[in-house]
Amino acid sequence: MQLRPPILNPAGRPDRRSRGGFTMIEIALCLGIIGFALVAIIGVLPAGLSAQKENREESVINLEATYLMDVLSTGAKGADDLTNAILSITNTFVRYDEKTNFITADQSIFTPTRFALYVPLGSQPNWIYSNYLAYPANIVGLLSTPKYTPAPGGFSSNTTVADFRALSSPLTDLGTNQVAQDFSFHYRLSPEWVPYAAFDQSWTNNNMDYLFEAVNLQTNLTQFRLRFNWPVLPNGALGNNRRVFRTLLSGTVVESDSLVNGQVIPRYFVDPHTFSAAP
Repeated sequence: MQLRPPILNPAGRPDRRSRGGFTMIEIALCLGIIGFALVAIIGVLPAGLSAQKENREESVINLEATYLMDVLSTGAKGADDLTNAILSITNTFVRYDEKTNFITADQSIFTPTRFALYVPLGSQPNWIYSNYLAYPANIVGLLSTPKYTPAPGGFSSNTTVADFRALSSPLTDLGTNQVAQDFSFHYRLSPEWVPYAAFDQSWTNNNMDYLFEAVNLQTNLTQFRLRFNWPVLPNGALGNNRRVFRTLLSGTVVESDSLVNGQVIPRYFVDPHTFSAAP
């Protein structure tokens, strides 16, 4: 291989400027430019990852709402997927007399392995160990508790709160081990069932047929609302995200109690095919 002779300057010496390469100043400038670019890229990455995470969670909540709306609005009893995702259900009952004077308040707490019934707020639960939430009908029956139910001498205002692992998460997040539970996406569901009772009596024109029709609509229409809050943090605190889904259901809410260890547990199911004539 023949080497090219070096280029000589007028003095007969090799010309160093003719050799290819970068000076230290040029290298320093390049490193500075690259450094500024990397800082900008690294600064954008967290925002992009955060936006991707929020979009994924929004998509998961939309899928969860569609599924739960269908299950609860039809009183489904074979939704086996619920047993893999439920973490806890808490029903709080605040009782009032006929004049809306406060009487008492207690709550029932359910987890996959135990439950406590009608515990006064702030008191230590008396746990009963049972796999009550291992049956999907029990989960649906608890989540379908109406907002208002009759009680001796008055009525009860009820609030239901349930913590779920997302059903649409990867299978690794739905495992039974503690690691899968800790790292999966959790959200809090607050269903609310309120009988439809909003109609203007003036449009009936004092016609009894129209009036009875309006009363029947009250009896067989229910406003159904699902409120989602997420994420549920490991310490039980809630994130700042929330979505509310509403619909109007036709049919009758039927009570079907269950008996466990001598304890009566009220359950409610929506029967969309039943029409109850108002008295």
